[in-house]
Amino acid sequence: MVTPIVIVSFWKKTGTKIYFWLLVAGLILSILPMAIPFFGILLAGSGSGRLNHFSLENNIRVQTVSYGVMGRPRLQIVKDGLLFDKIKLEDGDEIFTNDTTWIEVKDVNDPRNIIKSPELKTLEIRDAKNAKLINQTDTSLTVKYFFEKDTVETIHVFIEKTSFNY
Repeated sequence: MVTPIVIVSFWKKTGTKIYFWLLVAGLILSILPMAIPFFGILLAGSGSGRLNHFSLENNIRVQTVSYGVMGRPRLQIVKDGLLFDKIKLEDGDEIFTNDTTWIEVKDVNDPRNIIKSPELKTLEIRDAKNAKLINQTDTSLTVKYFFEKDTVETIHVFIEKTSFNY
């Protein structure tokens, strides 16, 4: 409570001005970490976190979402429902272009070590210009993604979600 009085009474001194601006900077820097949950709620609640979406046949859409300011974008395959949408798949949004599925390159010496091979070119679905449904089964969906210079066909295999919101 004494700080404003000290700042006003000693304002002409250079040390007081430095102290004041340090207090202002400290206040602003302490507010920034508290804004991270706020932006997460804002992005998820307003739909601003959806980077792109492609409507496919049979009320299915492929969308790339980024609901957190610190997380990587995620691919979601969503089936539109009457009241609620059902997320059929949620995964990372990278595709390796020389394979038609989501792949992991494992180290021969240690199978637990997953390697990103340098000869595999990675495309991110959030950069796709269009998408087309090729084939649909009960357990998988084949989608062709059109990028600026590449076209990739990939198979998304559905994994049954067991949590309460899926």
